[in-house]
Amino acid sequence: MRRIVIVTVLALFVIAVLLQHGYPLSAQAQNQASVQSFVNVSWQAGIRDNRVASTEQAMGQAWGDYDNDGWLDLYVTDPKSRNTLYHNNGDGTFTVSPLAEQVALPQSHSSGATFADYDNDGWKDLFVANWGQNSLFHNQGGQGFVEVARRAGLMHEANHKLGSWGDFNQDGWLDLYVTNWSCYPECGRPMEGDTDRLYQNNGDGTFTDVTRYLSSGVNGAGFVASFQDYDNDNDPDIYLVNDEYINGIGNMLWRNDGAGCQGWCFKQVAQEAGANSKLFGMGLAVGDYDNDQDLDYYFSNVGPMELLQNQGNGTFVNVALQAGVEVPMGIGWGALFLDYDNDGWQDLYLALMDTANHDGIAANPLFRNNADGTFSQISCGNQAADVRPSMGVAAADYDQDGWVDLVVGNLDEGYRLYHNQTGSHSGNHWLRLELRGGGPVNLDAVGARVYLTTPDGNTQMQEVINGSSLGAGSELALHFGLGQAERADLLVRWPDGTQQALQNVRADQAYRLEYPGSAQAALIPIQRSSTAEPLPRFPTTLGLVADLPLLAGLIGIFLLMLGWAALKAASSAQGMALAGLGALLLVAALIASPRLSGLVLTKDAQLQRLMAQADVQPPTLPPPPSEALFKLGEALFWDPVLGGNRETACVTCHHPLLGTGDNLSVPIGTGGVGLGETRLHDASRDLVPRNAPALYNLGYLEWEVIFWDGRISGTPAVGFDSPASDRLPQGLDSLLAAQAMFPVTSREEMRGKLGDQDIFGQKNELAVIPDYKTSQIWPSLMRRLLAIPAYVELFQAAYPAVPVEELGFQHAANALGAYQAQAFTFEDSPFDRYLHGDTAAFSPEAKQGAILFYGKAGCATCHATGLLTDQSFHNMAVPQVGPGKGRDQPLDYGRARETGSDCDLFAFRTPPLRNVAITGPWMHNGAYTTLEAAVRHQLRAVDSLKAYDPSQLSPLLKDTCQEQPEVIAAILANADAYAQSGVSLSEKEISQLIAFLEALTSPSALHLEHLIPASVPSGLPVGGNIQVTASPQDSGQVLEIQP
Repeated sequence: MRRIVIVTVLALFVIAVLLQHGYPLSAQAQNQASVQSFVNVSWQAGIRDNRVASTEQAMGQAWGDYDNDGWLDLYVTDPKSRNTLYHNNGDGTFTVSPLAEQVALPQSHSSGATFADYDNDGWKDLFVANWGQNSLFHNQGGQGFVEVARRAGLMHEANHKLGSWGDFNQDGWLDLYVTNWSCYPECGRPMEGDTDRLYQNNGDGTFTDVTRYLSSGVNGAGFVASFQDYDNDNDPDIYLVNDEYINGIGNMLWRNDGAGCQGWCFKQVAQEAGANSKLFGMGLAVGDYDNDQDLDYYFSNVGPMELLQNQGNGTFVNVALQAGVEVPMGIGWGALFLDYDNDGWQDLYLALMDTANHDGIAANPLFRNNADGTFSQISCGNQAADVRPSMGVAAADYDQDGWVDLVVGNLDEGYRLYHNQTGSHSGNHWLRLELRGGGPVNLDAVGARVYLTTPDGNTQMQEVINGSSLGAGSELALHFGLGQAERADLLVRWPDGTQQALQNVRADQAYRLEYPGSAQAALIPIQRSSTAEPLPRFPTTLGLVADLPLLAGLIGIFLLMLGWAALKAASSAQGMALAGLGALLLVAALIASPRLSGLVLTKDAQLQRLMAQADVQPPTLPPPPSEALFKLGEALFWDPVLGGNRETACVTCHHPLLGTGDNLSVPIGTGGVGLGETRLHDASRDLVPRNAPALYNLGYLEWEVIFWDGRISGTPAVGFDSPASDRLPQGLDSLLAAQAMFPVTSREEMRGKLGDQDIFGQKNELAVIPDYKTSQIWPSLMRRLLAIPAYVELFQAAYPAVPVEELGFQHAANALGAYQAQAFTFEDSPFDRYLHGDTAAFSPEAKQGAILFYGKAGCATCHATGLLTDQSFHNMAVPQVGPGKGRDQPLDYGRARETGSDCDLFAFRTPPLRNVAITGPWMHNGAYTTLEAAVRHQLRAVDSLKAYDPSQLSPLLKDTCQEQPEVIAAILANADAYAQSGVSLSEKEISQLIAFLEALTSPSALHLEHLIPASVPSGLPVGGNIQVTASPQDSGQVLEIQP
């Protein structure tokens, strides 16, 4: 028996070691893929088409259930166009409300917005701050809105920013503070802000201007004010954040001292309280971040931000630096506290418009509260990092899953909805409490406080506040994270001093509590009224399950050893049973496991099993386009009329005789002359930052991500996420079509630089369009095209049901996408033939290379599926060469430029490998000029990066290699686990792997001379300034690509 125990322990130890050794890559990949805090769901949820192109502020977002159906609706503003009211459908989606037109305010230049039941009739009304006259919409029982601002006495005209609500005199009616920024319209005081206004609710639907109660400090260019009880004396004080850009009087704090003083006593105590910061104040977060039961302030600035910690004695101390939330190089706007991970501590989110020095990536930081007075920035897995110029932000649990979500307003790009995904990988609990006033308490219960204590002794305090952040109205219900606690005690303090204690309240439930009520009053659970399923709380798969055959094999070995030990111990029956079961498991594992099957299976059986493991199936071809659409796309692809200077065409960088690329590490776009390696560069112009990706087989319906950084993604069914955001035209019928909208907007690729003239000496009208209005390029191009009779005929033939005046560039993009999908899709490679059942398609060497590719070499970790890519992003430690991208030049941060995530630094989309042997140079910047060098880099990426030789590059790029130690260290700090660990292959195995990659070449892709048209409708040179004849037949030279 002792021997059995010893053998059992040893076997378990061996299994544990093997499992630990075998799964680190899969476990890391699973964690990185699954751990997300916020995910952009705007398109899926229907939050779109809510901004026009402008540089005006996007800071008005308000949550409120206007129709009392139990689901929070959303209102967003657009100062240059119509505001939008969205109705929450209760299933995670929104539609434009049938009442939207009543509150659209198309000419009002709207800013902030808040929902509030100002007349206590049980229906949320809507206040909108405008430039000029504000708007107050009275809710007609959920059936409509009526504008009543004039009748209500809210007639002051100014550059209003936000209306905040609070019952300062505690008469049960919500009063209103309106912040005003600069003079309106011209008041002769250009450096003095417009006067803020305090309105007292008369309880009869009207308000009285009582700004005199504040005595001074109301003309400081205010952005946001908040009613809240900073000194814990049970009456609402007012804190105001001012912008010193106009009138630097500093922030204001009015302490509420009650009745008297010719009406009401507010004492200005900002200076003595240490809260009179003079800065470019814009956003304000109010919350008890340190759980000491008093309210703290965090406000934004043109860096650094300030966190005023309430000392509990009426004073504040700025602790932003110590807390780790100073963000010294950020231009901050909206800010709010929220417990995004439900751990019982208020976290912090800040919207950044830009960096203070206008350099680098301005990603919105999400700070996790460390429960010790400090915060840590969540640098990965957070799509709410949103690198666009962000301004407003508001929080709400719009889908009632217990995890607080965000809506963020972006300058010139509309509003984005971010769903909180933390619940999918966290076991923390939560509690939501909706308070409803009555009698002496306003119906919204603004000013009420709730103290929640969990069994571990942690006490949180939250106050119902209406109006904070920046132009925002967050949800009024209070959300508490409980961490691991499943129950909590509550103490509710109503604005009139009434208190209610509730013991042992169950977690993971939303409740409603109404006033008045006895101390024994029970909470009313709020039931979800939708049939929509909540998001799963835990992942549905684990990394361990991915290799069950190996686990079974290890268990089989263990049982065999245990059976042997039992036989030795004279337990023959038991030993035989254990050994038999172990043998069965081991045989099954040998057959099923991709790691072990080579021991018992033929090469084809082994390869087919490996390919199945990598989900390699024939992709889905799109329906063939009409001949007319193909002809239109062909003309557009080859015609330089789409180039701003009429010198570059799509084919300039994607020539079919050059592997649908240009044989250059990075392309030479506008101003260049020649084709491929002979193309000459105009030294006064920038190179295109990244390698021209091949166009082969991009029409498959499985494609969802395109471009090296993935800035275009989506499908026609759900829509496309792109740099154009909501301004991307509707009607794009493929991802390729969406992609075709953007090269024409790039100054380096096709549009040209400011001041350019076209080849005829005329002004380039596309180049003068500001970069933030690139959507105007598309109608300008259509005017060019439709001025050419031959194009009118082509468009009419391709779109016979569309009047010419309704044609947009999306129709041209659809044609371009259809042409590329039809002209450059080939399925006659040995790989394709093998995929369709021809087991003789591969040479023996290529077949062994395929087994390596899908097995030992680990290539299919990223190059999976029939697309030969996982469409994900990886940092493979590629050397930084070329001009770099954007403000980060000479570096290219890759996917991080789109996500703001540190985990995406230097990560690029996995390229598809069809025809990879003829699509060099390789990598996102063409750093490697031979396929073998690219393969060797992938196998030993760290060593390859450190030993990179830039002499292989063209003279244009040799001096662009960023090989400084700090750059290499930065790349390696975030490199993928695969790149970090490397794979050891023999020279023979590397040769076999390359043989497989060459077997991905389609013979049809080698002979594409027939695609070159003799002419294009504009009459310009075919392909632009590429200096090749119209066709090989005309020149007497047949060009051919050799693999």
